[in-house]
Amino acid sequence: MARNAFRLHRLLLLGVALAAPWAAGCSDGPIPEIRSLNPFVRKQWDEDEQQIATYHRRAADLAALRTQVPSMPADEQASAAAELAQRLKDEQSPVMRAELVRALGEFGVPAAQTAIVAAMSDESSHVRIAASKALGRHPSQEGFLALSSAVADDGNQDVRIAAARELRGFKDFETPPALRPALDDNDPALQLAAMQSLQTLTGRTQYGNSVATWREYLDGNDPAPPPGPSLADRWQQLWNWY
Repeated sequence: MARNAFRLHRLLLLGVALAAPWAAGCSDGPIPEIRSLNPFVRKQWDEDEQQIATYHRRAADLAALRTQVPSMPADEQASAAAELAQRLKDEQSPVMRAELVRALGEFGVPAAQTAIVAAMSDESSHVRIAASKALGRHPSQEGFLALSSAVADDGNQDVRIAAARELRGFKDFETPPALRPALDDNDPALQLAAMQSLQTLTGRTQYGNSVATWREYLDGNDPAPPPGPSLADRWQQLWNWY
């Protein structure tokens, strides 16, 4: 209750600040009332703002770093990636771990790949999704194995979907068979992600989103494209749409 009242007090003060003229010329600043706040309230305010500022500052710094990676010399990339990898090991916040993984995804150096592969075992599904996307940026044997394992065994469907999507970029690997567990799953979203990746990997867009046809293809056969919808089916789709 006391903390809610404190936050309400802050909102009220903010309203006063927005309403006050900024060019009033007062030497105490636009909100002189702040000087008289209870010391406990000031302490809580400072702690809250420190936490918020810390997160946003760190996230902004990592975002800025991502834009600088392409222009970094190789030795600087290796050093920065090693530092980020250590920070990732020590970070307690899953939100910040995901941000660190995104930053590491810009680096194509071994230290970054090793850290991202390790993040595929993170307890947070959000971190594992970020790691899946990061591995897709720089395809490697280690990344392929980690994504294939996630497609088959991860306990979170969103992670499996992200991994299946990113495998589309691994054309130099034995990727199509790694997508079979996704096709055999009952989740339509996971099946769709696998089929879209298979179309990119094989160029067989004529198989469309036919799970049965893709299964036959992965079994080593050369199936004919599935038949298109009949006129009756098209009318039914149109009727359902209306």
